[in-house]
Amino acid sequence: MPRPKSYDHDEAIACACRAFWEHGYGALGVRALEQQTGLNKFAIRAKFGGKEGLYLAALTYYHQAARKTVLAPMRQGGLEMIYAFLEGLVTKGSINSSAWGCLMVNTGVENAEIKSPALKKAADAYWTELAACFEMALARSDKPPVDAADVARGLVTATMGVHTMNRACGAHDAGRPLVRLLQHSLEQWGPRHA
Repeated sequence: MPRPKSYDHDEAIACACRAFWEHGYGALGVRALEQQTGLNKFAIRAKFGGKEGLYLAALTYYHQAARKTVLAPMRQGGLEMIYAFLEGLVTKGSINSSAWGCLMVNTGVENAEIKSPALKKAADAYWTELAACFEMALARSDKPPVDAADVARGLVTATMGVHTMNRACGAHDAGRPLVRLLQHSLEQWGPRHA
């Protein structure tokens, strides 16, 4: 008879997400994951297929949370939502500001060495969705850019830079100079406050 599950699946994934976000994929061994998630190594292997599978579950959790809280406003709003998103990247207490940077950015940076197709696919899906949200919001601006898709991709790259600066400095607001530059650049398509 199989042993009963002694952990909360969703809570374990949330804990794994925080652990990977704070420490990175490579820095976390299975033992540390056991301590931080409440999962044992057998559950990590059996339920998630191993450490990478747990990481992919954490990335999915992170993406879904961002979709509901951070990306949704840009799907509905215009340029003002991009201004707000950018400000949120460097505002303490904001859902999208962290001294750990962004889990998806961190994944992309680490995966440059790891070269996992599954991790690349997960991170790329997030960046593609963020670019689509930027493009939708830009299309609703006073004077939409001629190539909104190109501007949206540029905003994604700049967002990565803000998060990288925040993580490198260990401060939620280290990327503020880049955010100011971006917000100033956006003024050509409409004012900060509608």
